[in-house]
Amino acid sequence: MHKLLLFISALCMCCACKGNEPERKEIKASEITKLLKNGKPVQLANKIILDDLNFTAQGEPYLMNAGTLQNEVQSNIFFLNCIFMGKVTSNGQKETLPIQSCFKNNLVFSGCDFRGDVNLSNAIVFGTVNFSKSTFRENASFDNLAVWAKDSYFSEIKTEKKFSMVYASFLGNLYFIDAQFGGNTSFQETSVKGKLSFNNANFKERVGFDLMEIYNGAFFNYTVFEKRADFSFARFLNTADFVKTSFKEKGNFEKTFFANTVRFEGVNTTNDIILNDTYFGNKKIEN
Repeated sequence: MHKLLLFISALCMCCACKGNEPERKEIKASEITKLLKNGKPVQLANKIILDDLNFTAQGEPYLMNAGTLQNEVQSNIFFLNCIFMGKVTSNGQKETLPIQSCFKNNLVFSGCDFRGDVNLSNAIVFGTVNFSKSTFRENASFDNLAVWAKDSYFSEIKTEKKFSMVYASFLGNLYFIDAQFGGNTSFQETSVKGKLSFNNANFKERVGFDLMEIYNGAFFNYTVFEKRADFSFARFLNTADFVKTSFKEKGNFEKTFFANTVRFEGVNTTNDIILNDTYFGNKKIEN
C-alpha cells in the first residue's frame, strides 16, 4: 500500500508539471510566409514551427544597390513561447545577388526555443527587437544588424553554441541583462548609440568586445567571464561600470579608450587585467 501511494503521488506530481507546460500546436513555416505575403501581422504563441523560416520568401526583392537585393517585411512580427524546429533566416540569394531583409515593424521572439541556426545578419529593423528569455541551441548570427528603435532586448537569453553580433549598429539602448552565453561570443566593432547593459551576464567561453563603440553608459556589473574577455581598442564615450565583475582568466583592455569615469570596484581577478596603453580621460576608480 505504501508503494502504491508513493506511485500515485509521483504520478500526480508529473501530471501537475505537465499541466504547467502550454499545449503547443504545430504550424508550418509556409503558413507564416503566407501571412506575410498578404500583409497580415504574425502574432503566434505556444506554437511549434516546422521547417525553415526564411523571411526573404515572403515578397519580391528589389535592387538596393548594384550588388544587393532587399526584401521588405511590412508586418508586425510577434512570437511568444514558440519552438522553431528549423532554421530562422532573414537573408538569402537570388541568382548571383545576395538578399537582405528590412523589417518595417517590430521583430519579437519572446521566450522562444530555436532548435536550428538563427541568421539575421545584414537585417535592418525599424521597430523594437526583442529576443528576451529565448534559447539558442545552435549558432546565432546577428552580424551587421542595424536597429533604429529606442530599445533592443536580449535579456535572459541562453546560448549553447556560437553567438555573433559583429559590426552591428543600434541607435538606441541594448540590453543583455542576465544573459548566459555557453559558446564563443563576439561583439567586435558593434556600435551602440544609447546605453549598453550586460549586468549579471555569464560567459562560459571566450568573448570579444574589441573595437566596440558605446556612446552612453556601459554596464558590466556582476558579470562573470569564465574565459578570456577582450576589450582591446574599444571606445567608451560615457561612464563605464565593472562593479563586482569577475575575470576568471584574463581581461584585456589594451588601448581601450575611456572618455569618462570608469569603475573597477570589487573586481575579482584570478589573473591580471591588461591595461597597456589604456586611455582614461577622466578617472579610474578601483579598490
